[in-house]
Amino acid sequence: MVANTPIAVARRPELIDVKVAQGHVDAQLLVTPELAGFAGHFPDFPILPGVVQLDWAVHYAQEFLQLQEPVMRVERLKFTCPISPNTPLQLSLIYDAGKNSVDFRFYRTFDAVHNDAGVRELLFSQGRLIYPAELVRE
Repeated sequence: MVANTPIAVARRPELIDVKVAQGHVDAQLLVTPELAGFAGHFPDFPILPGVVQLDWAVHYAQEFLQLQEPVMRVERLKFTCPISPNTPLQLSLIYDAGKNSVDFRFYRTFDAVHNDAGVRELLFSQGRLIYPAELVRE
C-alpha cells in the first residue's frame, strides 16, 4: 500500500525579477499551474480568483515596501481580464505616503502589431490598498 503524499502547492507566483525604488515596485511574475489558487476554480477552465490577486498585492507591498500594518480597506478594485496558468504578469506597486495608500496593477505588455507604434498593455486587475493613518514602515 502506497501512502498518500501531499503535493507541494505554491501560494505565490514565480518571481522572475523585481526593481524597487523610492516607493515604487516593478515585478515580473509567472503564474504557474501549481498555484493553490487554481484548485477548484475551475477544473475545466482554471482562472486565478480575485482574492488571490489581492493577497499578492498586499504581500508584495509588505515585502518590498515594508508596509507592516494591516490594510484598512481596498478602493477602486477592478478585475478586467481573467488570469490563467502559465501567464507572465507584471506587478506595479506605487506607495503614496500622503494618502497612506498603495496603488497596484497586474498587467502584461506586448509589442504592438499591425504596424502600430509602441507597446500595448493588457490590464488584468488594479486597485488601491488603504493603510491606517499612522502607518508604520520598517
